[in-house]
Amino acid sequence: MKFRIESPGFRVSPSLKKFAQEKLGALDRYNADIQEVEVTLLIEVKGNREVVNCTLNIRVPGRDLYLKTTSTIFEDAILKAADSAKRKLRKRKTKKAVAKKKATPNRRVSAKKALKKKA
Repeated sequence: MKFRIESPGFRVSPSLKKFAQEKLGALDRYNADIQEVEVTLLIEVKGNREVVNCTLNIRVPGRDLYLKTTSTIFEDAILKAADSAKRKLRKRKTKKAVAKKKATPNRRVSAKKALKKKA
């Protein structure tokens, strides 16, 4: 899995890069097919305070996942994005497993159910 961290307007410290790679590297558990994770960190000024936007674009075969979270601290924004990515990847994996189970014609059918279907 490749990581690409972008931050328009400022430089990301090596410790923040390492933190992001550690937390987002754990997403491999939920989907082994992840090809690339794009992280975009953006500072926005709202009123008189600064807000950090963390955008994740997770490239997975089929359909890419896109997540956006906000916080006042970089690390917190990355953690929120990682948590929501875990939830989305789990949902996707579950849906895939259910669809695969429904599509399999080789399930065992009891004799009573088979007779009811014929009648």
